[in-house]
Amino acid sequence: GRIVFSSNRQRQSREMLINEGKPRFSALDEDEGVQALVLHVMDSDGTNIRQISFNQSHDLYPQVFTGFKGGKIVFSRWDNAGGNDEINLYTVNPDGSDMQILYGSQSHNTGTGGAEIHFTNLRETENGDLMVITRPFDGTFDGGKIEIISVDRFVDINKALWSLGNMPGPAQRDATISNVANDGSISANGRYATAFPLWDGSNRVLVSKSTCQVDVNGVIRPCIDEYVNDPAAVEVSPAYSIWIYDMDVDTQKPIVLAEAGRVITDVIALENRTRAPVIFDKSLLGELDPGWESEVVGVVNIKSVYDMSDPVFNGCFFTECAPVGLGITSVQDFADPVNSAAADRPARFVRFIRSVGIPDPNDPTLVNPPDLENEAFGPQRNRGMREIVGYAPVEPDGSVKVKVPAYVPLAVEVLDGEGRRIGPSHENWFQVQPGDMLTCVGCHDVNNGGSPPEIHARSDGEAPSLNSGLPATGIFDNTLVPGSMPASPYMGTPGQTMAEVRFDSLAVASQPKLSADLIFRDYWTDPGLSTPDPDIDYLYADLNPGMPRPTNTFCAPNWLYNCRVAINYPPHIHAIFQFDRGVDTFTPQAPLNPPNNDPTNTPLVFLAVTDGVGDDTCISCHTTLAGARLPYGQLDLTTDPAQVQNDRYRSYQQMFNTRQGQFINGGGMLEQFTVPDGNGGTIPDPAAAIAPIMTSAGARSSFFIEKMTGTELDAGRALPVGSVDHSAMLTGAELKLISEWLDLGAQNFNNPFDPAAPQN
Repeated sequence: GRIVFSSNRQRQSREMLINEGKPRFSALDEDEGVQALVLHVMDSDGTNIRQISFNQSHDLYPQVFTGFKGGKIVFSRWDNAGGNDEINLYTVNPDGSDMQILYGSQSHNTGTGGAEIHFTNLRETENGDLMVITRPFDGTFDGGKIEIISVDRFVDINKALWSLGNMPGPAQRDATISNVANDGSISANGRYATAFPLWDGSNRVLVSKSTCQVDVNGVIRPCIDEYVNDPAAVEVSPAYSIWIYDMDVDTQKPIVLAEAGRVITDVIALENRTRAPVIFDKSLLGELDPGWESEVVGVVNIKSVYDMSDPVFNGCFFTECAPVGLGITSVQDFADPVNSAAADRPARFVRFIRSVGIPDPNDPTLVNPPDLENEAFGPQRNRGMREIVGYAPVEPDGSVKVKVPAYVPLAVEVLDGEGRRIGPSHENWFQVQPGDMLTCVGCHDVNNGGSPPEIHARSDGEAPSLNSGLPATGIFDNTLVPGSMPASPYMGTPGQTMAEVRFDSLAVASQPKLSADLIFRDYWTDPGLSTPDPDIDYLYADLNPGMPRPTNTFCAPNWLYNCRVAINYPPHIHAIFQFDRGVDTFTPQAPLNPPNNDPTNTPLVFLAVTDGVGDDTCISCHTTLAGARLPYGQLDLTTDPAQVQNDRYRSYQQMFNTRQGQFINGGGMLEQFTVPDGNGGTIPDPAAAIAPIMTSAGARSSFFIEKMTGTELDAGRALPVGSVDHSAMLTGAELKLISEWLDLGAQNFNNPFDPAAPQN
């Protein structure tokens, strides 16, 4: 018998850091409060400790299911990546395989009056339901309401398993008759800290409960209407006692009374219970691939990224759609190279990223641990730091099957043909074990066009895949006959996706793995029927000489499980603006003021030169020359300290913040446009404000990318007519580097140990 527990040991995560060439430490949670507590298992004598979950925030309250999903571990996970901040219920096998959400991702606004709550302190009931304490993160004195959830039939409060159709909810029901408030308001009927259901057929529960008291003008009063409704009433810190509650007759008896200065919680009963079934480790059952294990990788198998759990497919992935004239109505239409070319397909690549752990600045196991300022991160510190693990192409039917590293928190992003993320960022971490495979039906849109969110990432609750896979003929329509050419040695089984057919047809050593570069090859098109799609090669090796690469030269192209891409703004992104192109260009003449004082219409007056020398950099135009002229486009790309935040380059601050338009005054100095403030002074002219050109929301949402490619994407701004064409000024490799950095969150640094990263 092994024991599962939550700990900040982070045993395997610490070992992986060493393999990545980093210091070994236990990372803080994503709020940077304390070191993250994640799940581990150990033998009953305390030996053989092994980490089985790799969340970047806490995994808590592990229990072993006895009935439904018997043998699996169920626990509360704090999903806290990026804009996510909620505690959901998850399951995992004791060896760390088959990690899935169980319940709750769309059930948080179910507290008192629709307040936000989270699912904590879980226990299995005798009939297989889950008993939980629902409460907000704070404001309820660590107490809440006891609720029972039918997790065997529901994934959310009003969303049953797909196989159960439109079974009515709700999935959650109160376990007590008391009207307990879990919204932060005064709870006149007290609060519950923990609950432990007895398994003796009596339908009773041991509870840690507080009675309510309020302070009314310095006098402690019981929570009766007279005092609770007093505007001066303030709920006082409760005293928790142990009670036994009978759910059949709604009565309770005290067991252990509260004592001053003591909090009595976490009650359990020592009783005989049915032993949970044993789920043996896959390694003992021979279910792990030894070749993958030796590479320290698992496999991610996505049936189709286009599968949004919507039975109707319209040829789109979020905002990107195939040309209307193609008449795409199924993923099989994309799989036919005669019907659609690669350029017609919205999804071309996937990017796997990982979270970068932030060390505790007071960690005694580290020598001089960094104490990072906000300026070390991106515009939103809650995006943390990120690394790219690698890329893989999306097959024509939207499928992906590729080797990924084990023992790390992973997220996946779907990209267009230029390597730019389509849609929102993925804000849940998943994992694979060495030698194991994680299968996903597809992607998901939690908004789902305003309809109730569809089920995603719970294998027993999802709809069947939209991708019917290989036809019974054994050949995808209008593709190469398997084995007819060296380029197509693929033999598949009916129902397999294109990615599965290709992956499974290859020897282990040749099976697709991630790449640090963005590479596409057409393995399917029969040249006798249609023209094969052109290759794509966006390589770090193609960056201009002298520019530092964000990964080592071995990892591109020889990817291994410990390869990472860490992009830092000063050496990797700003270096692009500093690079001397060394070609004849147009050199700006004397600066002119904007016509009609319009700061967005700075005249661009150039003198053609053909001498092959000079300062041919982005900064040669976008600089004030120490205040002697207007920067072209009112954009200063120098390294001068930013006016507001001196730990970031001026170029960074100029691109990500609204800046004030300037002009050259009569004294030949730069001056901001101002208007009278009504009190005899002046304030910056709001009409002269210039919008940011970059956003941490991603490359496709950044006007900079639109300007540098001459293509309108998702920034919501029209390209100005008559402005200088920048579409050929940067190379494809440079644009890909900037795009992936923006998609990661536009962090100033993605390496907390970089000595240049700003510190407190």
